[in-house]
Amino acid sequence: MSTAAQLREAMAEDGCLSVPGVHDALTALLAERAGFRVALLGGNATTASLLGLPDLGFLSADALIAHVRNLSHVLRIPLLVDADTGFGGPLQVHRAVAALEHAGAAAVQIEDQTPAKRCGLLAGGHPLVSTEEMVEKVAAACAARKDPDTVIVARTLAYSSGGLEEAIPRARAYHEAGADAVFVQVPGATEELREIRRRVPGPLVVNMDETLPASNLNVSNAAAEGFKLALFPGSARYTLVKTVGDVFAELCREGTTRSLRERMASLDEYHDVLRMDEFLHLERRLAKP
Repeated sequence: MSTAAQLREAMAEDGCLSVPGVHDALTALLAERAGFRVALLGGNATTASLLGLPDLGFLSADALIAHVRNLSHVLRIPLLVDADTGFGGPLQVHRAVAALEHAGAAAVQIEDQTPAKRCGLLAGGHPLVSTEEMVEKVAAACAARKDPDTVIVARTLAYSSGGLEEAIPRARAYHEAGADAVFVQVPGATEELREIRRRVPGPLVVNMDETLPASNLNVSNAAAEGFKLALFPGSARYTLVKTVGDVFAELCREGTTRSLRERMASLDEYHDVLRMDEFLHLERRLAKP
């Protein structure tokens, strides 16, 4: 069964899936090892990891495609790939989705910002394409699939400038254009989530980033409100910045990490994540005469 089919099967079950954000193959393996059934490769996290830049439209399609190929080579659970704006108009979206699917993505998310996009967590509104253009992009994304199980997620950031009364009509239009799941970016108050569920058909996505009010909910709350995918895009990168930053500061200051060893994995634990034993076994088997 393909990873896209695995994701479709999981989404067809009752309840809401927890989806941790990852930014490289190592964090993706950690998500799989923890028992998650799907992981999110976020545009924000990928831009920071690959380029060391903020989420302001710096990531290119080809850089993302190559990154997805590396993750998919080792990951055994479905990967939801955030393709930002799709890197252009409908033609560019078609190419990006086809290439990401070929690279191993089980699901691809596109959003309705202009190519001069801004991090969805920034205040002050976001530059949006018209509803009509985004509908064309959603249709192009759906048409690009070779595997009908590949999931297309359409995200709207209209709430930041126009509230639910602008976001919900867009979300409905994207669903009607063929999106398999719709993601309305909102702070995440329960009342807002209920209104979205009441007025937007189909599977829905909620952002439970730790910077948002939605982070005060848990996945069972999201399930109770009728959401299918609960994204935690920032958990890994926020932890990395804080924890690795503290370790490096201690090492720079003290010249040793002795006081921090209990916060570190052992070599065996590290090798287990990377499946070292599997590769050593394969090496021995291949070396037999």
